[in-house]
Amino acid sequence: MNKYKKVLDNLSQASSICLIGHIDPDADALCSMVVLRRFIMKQFGIKRVDIFAECNSLPNNYSPILENIKINKSGARYHTAIMIDSPNLERIGRYKALFNSSKQTIVIDHHNTNCLNGMFNIVEIVSSSCEIVYKILKAYNYEFSKKDYGKLYAGIITDTNNFSVGAMTSDTFKIASACFNHIDQTAIYNNFFSNNTMRNMQLLAIAIENIITLEDGKIILTQITREQANLHKAKFEDYTGIINRLSTISGSCLICFVQPKGDNYYVSMRARRGYDVATIAKKFGGGGHTCASAYLSDKSIKEIEEEVLKEFLEQIHSKTFSTSNIF
Repeated sequence: MNKYKKVLDNLSQASSICLIGHIDPDADALCSMVVLRRFIMKQFGIKRVDIFAECNSLPNNYSPILENIKINKSGARYHTAIMIDSPNLERIGRYKALFNSSKQTIVIDHHNTNCLNGMFNIVEIVSSSCEIVYKILKAYNYEFSKKDYGKLYAGIITDTNNFSVGAMTSDTFKIASACFNHIDQTAIYNNFFSNNTMRNMQLLAIAIENIITLEDGKIILTQITREQANLHKAKFEDYTGIINRLSTISGSCLICFVQPKGDNYYVSMRARRGYDVATIAKKFGGGGHTCASAYLSDKSIKEIEEEVLKEFLEQIHSKTFSTSNIF
């Protein structure tokens, strides 16, 4: 039996299902859940399939993903809980109890730091959770809609930063190509990559102004203080994409961007090939990919930068930075 069907066929016995994404879900998490929800309702005839993800608000450009689906409904226990795009239970925040109280639990994820918390686990080190969802639907010969193709493509391009980072394989491009023939690629790209607000650009300018470089530019540290954030009335979604822009600085290998999140700080990290920020994030209670990870901290900015710098220096001093010809 197909490995995906071996797990998902168990849904035929479920009376209700909840799909749970990580705190402050990104496009990959939301697109994965929305497409999988539609598939489950149609394939298994299950009427109660709800989506949960802890967040105060979502970026405006995420609205097309959800359409009219309401997330975080109040409800009792669910027969089956599916955790998507989250490497561990801590990353789903207050919905950890909802996951644990379910009779059947499934994990669908693509992070190499995944803790395999489900009774059934579909964990593959690939570009995105949307890539896995695509494979699941193909295993059932599911009839994709244009919206399905569009959302799966959106999840792939956003999680790979438009095919520039992540665990991509030839399958990633085959799936993207299959989606491409059914979508408005330009509209999807513009929605997620050319849709910056003025506030977002102002915060980017502050982050650039605050940059500290070490080890001949191989390490980049920067932050936005709580005072600076308050001055611009910044919301969490206003920081979207800043770390990715910082990671394009020539010669950089390891990048850290610290930003306020509630009473804590959100620590985003990026790494060039050969370096690993996933292990650093996991050490401090977070997770992610080898080249893109994050964690939440209740420490001061100074303490955070000191702990991250220590980890960065260990990697820089143990590796040789290659400047070989790319061809």
